[in-house]
Formats: sequence, C-alpha cells, structure tokens
Amino acid sequence: MSSIIQFDHVHYKYPGDEKESLCGISLSIEEGSFVAVLGRNGSGKSSVAKHMNAILVPDSGKVTVCGMDTADESNLLKIRRNVGMVFQNPDNQIVANVVEDDVAFAPENLGIPSAEIRERVDSSLELVGMLEYKKHAPHLLSGGQKQRVAIAGVLAMQPGIIVLDEPTAMLDPQGRKDVISTITRLCRENHMTVVLITHHMDECVNADEVIVLSAGSVAASGPPQEVFSDIALMEEQGLSSPETVKILYDLNREGFSFPLTTLGVDACAQMIADALESR
Repeated sequence: MSSIIQFDHVHYKYPGDEKESLCGISLSIEEGSFVAVLGRNGSGKSSVAKHMNAILVPDSGKVTVCGMDTADESNLLKIRRNVGMVFQNPDNQIVANVVEDDVAFAPENLGIPSAEIRERVDSSLELVGMLEYKKHAPHLLSGGQKQRVAIAGVLAMQPGIIVLDEPTAMLDPQGRKDVISTITRLCRENHMTVVLITHHMDECVNADEVIVLSAGSVAASGPPQEVFSDIALMEEQGLSSPETVKILYDLNREGFSFPLTTLGVDACAQMIADALESR
C-alpha cells in the first residue's frame, strides 16, 4: 500500500489561541487502511481531521492528500471530492426532509447527471443498510440511523477517503455498534481509506493502526494490539485500554501470564477458559 495522506512537520494554531493545536505533527496514512486517532480532549484530534480535507491548512509544514498539497487553493475541490467528512452530530449534516433527497444533495451540487445520482443514492444507502428507509423523514430516524444516512450522503460523492470526527459521540451503544460496523465494512469490502477520530477504545480494536495524540503531538502509533498493551502509556495519556486488555492485565497481577494483545471478546474469553481448564 502507498501513502494517501501525509503530514510533514505540521504546525497549526487557532487565531487568538496562545498555544499551538498541532506541534510539528508528522504521520502517514496508507491507502485502503482503517486508522483510528485517539487522544484526550484538547489533544489535537479534530484539528488533524480538519487538515485532511483542507478545512484547516498548516501554519507551517505540509499536508498532502492523494499527492495534492492542501495549502494550494487550486487543489481544494479535488481534495474535498476525495475526502468525505462525517461529524459528531448527524443533524448538522442532514439538510432535506426525505432520506433519498438528503443523500442526493452533495452529488447534485457537484453537477452529477440525474440518472447517475439515482444510482449513487441507492448504492450508498444500500452500503450503509438504509435503502429501505429512503422515503422516510430523517427526523423520525434513530441517532444511529441518522448517522448512517450522513455517511451515505458522503459516500454518494464517491470519495476514496472518509474521515469521521467522533461520529458516535451522541449515539447509544447500539447506534455506536451499527456505525462502527458500517465503516469497518466499507474499508474491508470497498477498499475505502477510513480515518476514525474517537475516544472509545473498543471502536479501534479492528483498526490497522492506532495513532495516539497528546498536546498536539504524536505520542504513539502502531497496531492496536501493540498500542493498547502498553498500559503505562495509556494511563499516562489519560486513556483506558479496551476492557479485554484490562481484564488480562488484572489477571496477570494475580499470577497469570496472558499476552495483552488479545482484543476480541470471544478470543479473550476462550484464552481465559483454556488457562483455567489447564490449571
């Protein structure tokens, strides 16, 4: 795989702020990968997300998306066609009174022919499991369903990259599960590059890479098994490891010797059961 998003020593400070939000960040995101970006409030997560489709541009350093410099205004339209953004509150992204009209909104504004828009709308709604709701009023949907409609609206633009800035923050557990399942499937089956900004550790267990931000810098990066097994790092950053890792860690303090790299619930339960049976 090749790099599709690149940050090279990026500095950024919001107007009026004394401190930088991004302090020389360098990172690389591979095409077709699922990358989760973590960090406590104020760590720079949303600032990183907004640099990925040129909502923000660096004060210094460089961000490239699909080889295009985000600071070059002539690239702006191409970048935003390539990078779809989904935010916390789906109500802020839903603009129409009928689901299918909402999903059609972005491609209509891109000047896509009507016949192709119809195909894109149905295809996008089917991808997120919402095709049967295309004639429904968005305000009658659950939070998780609204968020999937918002994702469908982004998919209708046919971007190669989708960036989700804490998309489950306002959802109940089932809504969170549905949205994470949807974006994971989009990455694995449709080969989209997915960047998930979150503070929920359990949403990251199937990611290819986890990036931990702290005070505008990269504190750690690597596969989730590697990052989450570093209990000291997670505590230092004010983050919790997934429940499975914490259980294994606590058991190890009682004399067991489990590896802290088993993130899945079923695999963790089986490993504990096998250990108890062999005692």
